[in-house]
Amino acid sequence: MKWTITALVISMALAALAYSQATVGLTPSVDYLWLGAKWSQVPKYPGDIGVLTLSYYLSNQYVDVSVYIDPKCPYLTPLETARLPSAGPGVVTVALKVSVSALNVTCPVNVVFHATYKAAGSSLTDGMEKVEYAEIYIPPYPTAEVSARGVAYIGLPSAITLIVKSPYLLMASLSVQGQGARVLSPTGQYAVNSTYAEIPVILIADTYSASLLVTIQARDWLGNPVALTYAVPVAAAPTPPPVLYISPTTLYLNKYNRVNLTIQLPVAADGLAVVTASGAVMPQSSITIPIKNGRGSGQVEVYPVANAVVFTAQVTYQTSGVSKTDQISATVSVQQTVGGIAKVVVKPSRLIAGVTNNVTLIASAPGPFNVSVTVSNAAVDKPQPFYFGGADTASASLLITPLSNQPVTIAVSIYHSAGVDQYTINLPVTSSSIYTVIPTPSIVKSGGNRTVIVTVINSGDVAVQKAVVTISPASGNVLASTYTFQISRLAPLDSVQLPISFIVPATYSGTIAFTYNIVYTTELGTTSSAQGTFYLQSLQTPVVNITSVTVVPTVPEPRRTFYISLTVVNKGFASVSNLQVEAKLPRGIRPVTSPIYFAGQLDSQQTATIPLSFNATAPGQYQIELTISYTDQYGNYYTIPYTVTINVANGTRFLGPGGRPTTAPQVGASNFGQTWTYAAAAVAVIIAVISALYLTRRRKLKS
Repeated sequence: MKWTITALVISMALAALAYSQATVGLTPSVDYLWLGAKWSQVPKYPGDIGVLTLSYYLSNQYVDVSVYIDPKCPYLTPLETARLPSAGPGVVTVALKVSVSALNVTCPVNVVFHATYKAAGSSLTDGMEKVEYAEIYIPPYPTAEVSARGVAYIGLPSAITLIVKSPYLLMASLSVQGQGARVLSPTGQYAVNSTYAEIPVILIADTYSASLLVTIQARDWLGNPVALTYAVPVAAAPTPPPVLYISPTTLYLNKYNRVNLTIQLPVAADGLAVVTASGAVMPQSSITIPIKNGRGSGQVEVYPVANAVVFTAQVTYQTSGVSKTDQISATVSVQQTVGGIAKVVVKPSRLIAGVTNNVTLIASAPGPFNVSVTVSNAAVDKPQPFYFGGADTASASLLITPLSNQPVTIAVSIYHSAGVDQYTINLPVTSSSIYTVIPTPSIVKSGGNRTVIVTVINSGDVAVQKAVVTISPASGNVLASTYTFQISRLAPLDSVQLPISFIVPATYSGTIAFTYNIVYTTELGTTSSAQGTFYLQSLQTPVVNITSVTVVPTVPEPRRTFYISLTVVNKGFASVSNLQVEAKLPRGIRPVTSPIYFAGQLDSQQTATIPLSFNATAPGQYQIELTISYTDQYGNYYTIPYTVTINVANGTRFLGPGGRPTTAPQVGASNFGQTWTYAAAAVAVIIAVISALYLTRRRKLKS
């Protein structure tokens, strides 16, 4: 009977010990499985809000469940704690909103699962708390900066470069449409698979305010389609004409002259030039010159039959499938073949229309001689006929102003001891407009002092020895001075860059016109002038400033809500879009409402007040970094940083992750103490039983 009682006591003790082991966890029991975290809504930019989905497998039902994350990096800020009345059994999914301050970074986090109770039949037992470690990758979101490089000529297919920059790897397709321009290439989708891409674009600009509408089709990290649209201004300029070069510039009567012809196009294109001559006889009626990569040359034999020979070129060229035809001409002088003992040389061999040309005549003959000069189709500074003379060699200067574009005829008679020699010199007259003027950039921002480089190109076939360039504003919509520049020798097709500065009113948006006047002296010794107008495009941009930042209360207390009120004003004269404020919070500050406030559109000369609310978990001094961001009407992105200093007073107990007190839950602490009490009692029972058995056995041995 005693052994029966003893066995019963031992069984009870072992049962108590087994219960205590199960209670304190000495026997492993897996009733939950962490399945991981993934994005269900990715953030689009630093300061945006995303949604993380956390998944668990639970083999039992748990009651009063809360799930939150505790980031271990500055890039991720939780905005909420998920609370569930019950969870399980089965797969449990929880969605949490978070704010991000950076993209394309990885943030380690602790994911906390806390359940107050566990359902066991019709009763509730103690729950559990699990902490899982996870690395959350904050993926990039498709974005880009798009600009154009190069100049598009009005009405002519031009090649420019579209530049696409992205802070992250951009895998997308791009399409281009023209606004005030016709896009010839690319006509379909263009693939982009890098952080930097240069896309060749061929277009025809129809206006000086031409732009490109660029649409980028991409996908975010989850595979959702993303469409980005940008308006990209294009620098436009007038089309310079082709140029016909002729060598030599003087032909002789009564003989065939070999003439070199060169065609220079304003662009690198292929084509043909058909050249004819008037005032001369050629073996064929015309000569065809092929043009490759913007330049072509050929030779022709001509027999002058007039006082001047005019070469006319019908130039047809193609670029990007678009044909263009221009007609240009050049005139050369014709002189008699020197057959007498006297000789005469006239410099220069060409005259400039509409200006006074300094012409020098050099005559030579053996011994003393006299010269008679008569000029036709021009105004001369000396009476006619004009006489001069000398011995062996003599010279004279005339100021000749052509009355039209027709050749100027100079009749020269030289009287010497052997008789009289007569010569007729025909000087061709060329146009005085030999310059092409292009501003860079042709697009400027409204409001402020702007600088533009004006490129002056000698597009004629005569070198310029010196010139004075004057640039003046053509209208009163800008504040600008008149600029005067002196330039030295400028060969054909050479250029010079001239900087000008001006102030554009913030309220103005549109075309800005400047006039230029160029007074120059050519290598022929002629002085002339050229006038014209070039245009710029002014674009308005918004100007957003912070006017006030208010903290209420000025000295917050821990665990109490405080507010930051931010007032911004759009001082510009164009509205802004996507205006928002994002708060980057230090540890110890948690948001009460979202740390990102989206205000949307802010019109010109209007203000917006943006409220934010937070909660401090501990006393101390904190720096809250605010970033105001917005975009203008052209898709350009702007940011304004601002830092607010918060001093949190003492006197409030601290809060743990998720806003809960750092003290452990009462139910867990009580159970833990009760568990060790049960274990200690079980051990005491075992010791008592063993002691009783030992004493009983000892008495039996003694008896």
